[in-house]
Formats: sequence, C-alpha cells, structure tokens
Amino acid sequence: MHDVNWLAILVAGIVPMVVGFLWYGPVFGKQWLALMETTTEEIQKDFNPMKTHGSSFVLSLITAYVLAQLLAGMEGGGAMAGVHVGLLVTVGFVLNVAYQGVAYENRKPGIFGLSMGFNAVSLVGQAVVLSVWT
Repeated sequence: MHDVNWLAILVAGIVPMVVGFLWYGPVFGKQWLALMETTTEEIQKDFNPMKTHGSSFVLSLITAYVLAQLLAGMEGGGAMAGVHVGLLVTVGFVLNVAYQGVAYENRKPGIFGLSMGFNAVSLVGQAVVLSVWT
C-alpha cells in the first residue's frame, strides 16, 4: 500500500456529495423525479438524512482511498492523470456494474444515464482532487 494524503482523501470524499447535491437538485432533479415516477414529497416522507448521506459519505471516502492508491502507483501526476484514472474506473468498472441494472433489473435507461453521468463526474472530480493534491 502506498502512503496517502488523508486530508486530500477527506476532501475527495466530499466531492460526490457536492456533485450529487447539484446533479440531483438544480441540474437534473426534475428529470430524475420524472424518471423515478415520484415527487419530492414522497421521497422526503421517510427520508433519513444521516442514514442516507452518512453511508454515502463513508462509501465516498473508501472510493477516494482506492483512487489515491491507484494514482500513487502512476508515474507523473497532475489533473490529467486524475481525469485519466477517473474515466478508466468509470468505464472499466462502474459502467459494467451499473448496466446490469438495465439488463437484468429492468431499470430505465434514462436513470442509468443520469446515474452514469453523476458517477463519471464524481469519480473524475475525486481523482483530480487527489492527483493535484498529492
């Protein structure tokens, strides 16, 4: 295992929370609600922010740590290294796993597209933070 910058991992762990707030809020919130066939009121009815956001943040920290390990093994660095690794992880891992929801669970392609966009932006953002900070 490589040494990592824990402060960079903490900041990178926050990136998906900020991206998600924007992505599923003012940017694509209405489209997401329509695709999910629900309303804001229905979602908020039994919503537990500590459970939802807390577990998402912990998982984001784990992702940031793994990305930091991948980036530490690369020669060079900088923002483009972060973009490169973020896109590779998105296409090589997230895309394949997420598509199974469409292929086998009858998820709507639109939701798949919105989720993939969110994941790509989040992973690239995390990887860029880590690559320029370490």
